[in-house]
Amino acid sequence: MLESRPVTPMPNSLPAELAAQAESIVNNLVQTDYQYDEEINADAGTYDCDCNSFVGFVLEALAPTYYSMIPVEANQPRPRAFEYYDFFASLTPESTGGWHRIDFLQDARRGDIVAWRVPQIEVGEDTGHVFFVADTPVKESSGIFVVRVYDSADQPHFEDTRGTGDGQFPNGVGSGFINFEVDDNGEPTAFQFGPSDDFVTLAIAIGRVEPLPA
Repeated sequence: MLESRPVTPMPNSLPAELAAQAESIVNNLVQTDYQYDEEINADAGTYDCDCNSFVGFVLEALAPTYYSMIPVEANQPRPRAFEYYDFFASLTPESTGGWHRIDFLQDARRGDIVAWRVPQIEVGEDTGHVFFVADTPVKESSGIFVVRVYDSADQPHFEDTRGTGDGQFPNGVGSGFINFEVDDNGEPTAFQFGPSDDFVTLAIAIGRVEPLPA
């Protein structure tokens, strides 16, 4: 099991630590499947979970104080995707106290967390998506960026570790590329989840952990 540790004031290396842990899981997992009921056994390399369970597991293990700041519904074991979005959207780029918002996609960095939400939250339905940024976003063309991510997903993204090949899993925890559209200011407005998908316009927000005040 991953060992929790207290958060102490330090240079902001924590986003990179979160990404490194997510990457290690992707590279070393033995079994993964996308499912709502979380069944994670780090010792056995088993990660059967959805997107918020994967992000929450890594956050809670490495940065429990930061994880506890994300709101969670009374009847849910972990914050769902829309709650990450709502929390990040409530912040500003100048926010202090553990988290702040990143407005422009080109400013996102390894270890940041991106979330989007659907307009209407319904019982038993997906509320959005949440993932770790794996690398600095790359501008492909005017208004289009490509972002490599670590997440749990029900289908592969572009150039994904998930698939039907030897040693691959069709869904669950993995890494791939998501395409994003940005507006004239550079804020993300739509995403293309995978090769068979069109761009979808939803509310998107980016959050970054920061050192807590001494």
